[in-house]
Amino acid sequence: MNNDKRAKTIFAVGGGKGGVGKSIFSVALGTLLANAGYSVVLTDLDLGAANLHACMGILRKTPSIADFILKKVPSLEDILIETSRKNLHLISGADFLPGMANPAYWMKLKIMRHIRSLPADIVIMDLGAGVHFNTLDFFGVADRGIVVTAPEPGAVMNAYGFIKGALFRKLQSIFRKHPDIGPLIDSESKKTEGEGRLTLDKFTKEVIKIDPDLYPLISEVEQSFTPALVVNRVPAGQSHVLVRNLIALCTEKLGIKMDHVGNLPDSRDISDFLLNIPGFLDAKAGKLYRSAIKGIIDTLNVSDLTVPQKGQRKAEFSDEDVERIIKVIEWLDDSIFSGTNREVWKLRMYFNPSEVVDFLASRGVSYETLSSE
Repeated sequence: MNNDKRAKTIFAVGGGKGGVGKSIFSVALGTLLANAGYSVVLTDLDLGAANLHACMGILRKTPSIADFILKKVPSLEDILIETSRKNLHLISGADFLPGMANPAYWMKLKIMRHIRSLPADIVIMDLGAGVHFNTLDFFGVADRGIVVTAPEPGAVMNAYGFIKGALFRKLQSIFRKHPDIGPLIDSESKKTEGEGRLTLDKFTKEVIKIDPDLYPLISEVEQSFTPALVVNRVPAGQSHVLVRNLIALCTEKLGIKMDHVGNLPDSRDISDFLLNIPGFLDAKAGKLYRSAIKGIIDTLNVSDLTVPQKGQRKAEFSDEDVERIIKVIEWLDDSIFSGTNREVWKLRMYFNPSEVVDFLASRGVSYETLSSE
């Protein structure tokens, strides 16, 4: 466990449908945050269809995440690319490798760990479209997920599918080793939409039947999973009933709160700046879009996210740390868990390990005990 003394926030920008403006939004968000003085790293994780480098006007051959995957460099920090903007760096995904769009699980974990250790205040991960497991996993590891959609029926329904997939993937990561609940989620993930897929409400009821003590953990996940919604190409002064329906659907079917953090204007002039999105933000034609991004930054409360709250200890836990502490929990005396549930604390290690360590410390378990094999 390595204490991270630098405050940093990871945003993941995703969505269920391609062509809704995710990459342009990611670049605009990163550019304006860098202009505000934050050190920002744009990370292109649309593996197989990367385009952030082009949006930044970087068309030359550069290092890319392929170099990291092929072990040509030891860390993501070694492939950081300077951009034309102060405080803004890029990790390119430009070089396509066979199989790179669907990396092995261990490689995803490695990428996630290295992203968390990047020397930046803010990391913005631009994800691929769709509900592939690697996309959902990257979305789930972020401090805040942002879903970009357009006010069109197909885009909105795909956004809902993405949000639902990300939530169930997060639950799967927590309960995957539970003997009864893990198989329930696995079978659910293999169903098609026409096979009567499980809602969160039905899933919660099934879990309560299996183990009622796990209900508080599901409630915690629901409350912490609050994707931010950005709607692109919205005509001036208009809202859209489809977007309201999406928010209502997430509340009624998934039991989660969607934060609609802003709309982006339908700026046709942006097509003239596809190889220079920062230049578009500087231009007169980009005034409305720039203003919309600034409003979204204010709504996201970025300054609060990047500064640790008083008394909050920020720590990183590798997968080995998590598994080791779970083993420690298994053999600790029952008195440590008086008034609580040992199994819930084990599962919470997959969700909020810092809270588990703090709880154990409050019950007299030493850091040395948790750190030993």
